Amino acid sequence: MKAVVRHARGFTLIELLVALLIFGIFAVLAYSGLGRILDGRARLDDEQRTWQELSQVFLRISDDVAHARARGVRDEAGIAVLPPFVGRPYDSRALAEPSLELTRGGELNYGEGVHSDLRRVAYLLRDGRLLRITWPVLDRAPVTVPLEAPLLAGVEAFELQFYGQSGGTGAIWPAAGGVNDPLPRAVEVTLAVKDLGRFKRLFLVND
Repeated sequence: MKAVVRHARGFTLIELLVALLIFGIFAVLAYSGLGRILDGRARLDDEQRTWQELSQVFLRISDDVAHARARGVRDEAGIAVLPPFVGRPYDSRALAEPSLELTRGGELNYGEGVHSDLRRVAYLLRDGRLLRITWPVLDRAPVTVPLEAPLLAGVEAFELQFYGQSGGTGAIWPAAGGVNDPLPRAVEVTLAVKDLGRFKRLFLVND
């Protein structure tokens, strides 16, 4: 009886090339799929961060106007007295003028001695960024330097509507040529944010 000798058969070069080609195709597909997932996750993270910042902006404005006080302040020249509550339409040519400026109370002071709880704050739209401005003193001097804190980027519009105590409305406070109470009854804020849309909130003043 003759023994049967079996020769081991390996892969041919063509089979190896085909296998490598298939592996490469799957690797490219997997890499591109992972890239799309990571890009989508990054966009979601950016959008979630913007939503959080937008929510913080409205909370910040709500807290400021709810603690509004009828206390005017002197300007840098020490001559003119600014009203307790000032609102004006946004003007890209007047980059130094805030759209909303007011005196607020309820500020915590951690230093020694007795300090006022009043603070002058403002909101300004500059180069697509909404800023919150605070002054270290109420009555300013030429050397007074305000602190600017960025709140939200990608802002296309910052619009205000004021509701007077008698029921009148307008985009300017105090109303030009009219006699108003020091503080409005409420202020409506509209923010237009790039890629998100327009958002409108109504806040009661000194509530």
